[in-house]
Amino acid sequence: MGAALGLILMGMVSPTAHAFEDADAIRVLTFARAQLADTTAEMPSVNRSPKASLSNGTWTTVANTDRIAWTQGFFPGSMWLMFQVASEPIWRDRADMWTRPLEVQKTNTETHDLGFKMFTSFGQAWRLTGNTYYRDVLLTSADSLATRYNSQIGIIKCCDWNPNWNIPLVTDTMVDLELLLWASQNGRPAYRAMAVNHALKTLADAVRPDGSSFHYVDYRSDGTIRSRGTFQGYSSTSTWARGQAWLIYGYTMVFRYTGDTRFLTAARRVTDYYLANLPADLVPNWDFNAPIQYKDSSAAAAVASALLELSGLETDATRRTRYRTAALGMLDSLVSPAYLAQGTNSPGLLLHGVGNLPAGQEIDVSLIYGDYYFLEALLRFNPRPNYPWYAKLSFSRSQHLLGTNNTGLRNVEFDLTPLRDVIDGGVVGWTDSSTEVTSFTRLNLAVRLSTEGIYQARNGAGWSWLRRIPYVRGRTDHFRLSVDLVAKRYSVWVTVPGTAEVQLVNNVAFRSDGPFINDLGRAAVIATTEDSEFRVNSHRVSSPKQSSSVARADKPLPEALWKRLDVPEPFSLEPTSSER
Repeated sequence: MGAALGLILMGMVSPTAHAFEDADAIRVLTFARAQLADTTAEMPSVNRSPKASLSNGTWTTVANTDRIAWTQGFFPGSMWLMFQVASEPIWRDRADMWTRPLEVQKTNTETHDLGFKMFTSFGQAWRLTGNTYYRDVLLTSADSLATRYNSQIGIIKCCDWNPNWNIPLVTDTMVDLELLLWASQNGRPAYRAMAVNHALKTLADAVRPDGSSFHYVDYRSDGTIRSRGTFQGYSSTSTWARGQAWLIYGYTMVFRYTGDTRFLTAARRVTDYYLANLPADLVPNWDFNAPIQYKDSSAAAAVASALLELSGLETDATRRTRYRTAALGMLDSLVSPAYLAQGTNSPGLLLHGVGNLPAGQEIDVSLIYGDYYFLEALLRFNPRPNYPWYAKLSFSRSQHLLGTNNTGLRNVEFDLTPLRDVIDGGVVGWTDSSTEVTSFTRLNLAVRLSTEGIYQARNGAGWSWLRRIPYVRGRTDHFRLSVDLVAKRYSVWVTVPGTAEVQLVNNVAFRSDGPFINDLGRAAVIATTEDSEFRVNSHRVSSPKQSSSVARADKPLPEALWKRLDVPEPFSLEPTSSER
């Protein structure tokens, strides 16, 4: 199998293969933003969540109160991931709207799938906000999941709904274990042993010697095996692709939490089988052994995400490279027109997912959980992509959260690209984390693109500049700010491509009628004529000692340009509108 794996991976890195890169991720994230926004508008209420696409371009939905369904967390989870992309409050608020209705699940002891429901939603919310409300719901959810632990057999029992099983486990539960492992680090230490025991029992009884897997194992009360099979797969001896994906994802995650090398070995074993049996495009058939051919993009997305994590945890350099190369090859396929839903009527991101083929359910469709793991993989590839902040007419949609730790002396850097010839006072501004931007007067410091075609900076009651630095449609200029939040003053420099850095203003005052500010916790990119009249990239706030040295051109501005732009004395202009 090792030779076969090597040949597969060599083929994936051939000179003609496309290498997945940041531009691909940003393209997909832009598409995802539009699809998720449309879905929020089309959902009948926050009490239902999407599951699978229909041929008419809509979603099937599941009630958030459904105690047996397992997919409700993926839609709010996808929006939490979108909030991670650019820290826009609108995505935090949308995600929260669909997360809170799931709180009713925290006392649900009827399902093993609380991890899928709650860690994708409340877990992402806790990670990205630190709001203890989300943490407390997670801990109660973990308490509920722990009630399903059978100490005699050492497993989390699944699937009360199936009368044909006695005490079963399924490979899916390997992913649900994260809820217990997280809780073991947050006040519930006894849950670690439950998760470890379940993972070891799954390895012993569900994973075959060659690394393939059964989907389920059913036990008698004395711990002996009643039956093993592949409930959503082709046959009792076949390997269901998404079941194998759950093992890859689960053993990687358990190794992250425990550092126990038995789980690294397990992750390698199930991964190597999966990779050695993939087709050329690295997206598996729904079951590796089935003659019926239906691709399952949801399995590919989950494995791509898992392998990006596994490659970072792997201790062997050769395997580390193999796993990352495989993950990027999978993403290459998923962002291609063969799998990406862009240009189709699907409301999702990925085409060609399979839910439960033996039951005739959700065949060749978009699946909300496939989309979630696809987004997670993109953000594991790059957790902070250089996603553009496009100017918005709406104050609420123009904002980006920067956290509460940017106090004292701060440096700010970003790239700005005008997308119109003349912009009527578009603004990039900053204020305190606790200030909601509802008007221009809520911005304590700001850079403006004026109707005169030059950059200006806010100075007390007006706007100032030392040099008349023009903005040019399509040209990307680099800005650097030095901000003193105690003195309430700042300086701004601009670098035009091919020239030296030029100071725009020196030690000017924050807006005189601005709100209270003690941190740089919120940025706003505001248009005044139309959405997307300019964009900001690579925004970064740092302390002066952390600030990276920015490459500066050593070539000065051409003399003719200086003659046209130079103003010998600082110049200020009162705002043309009280709102700016």
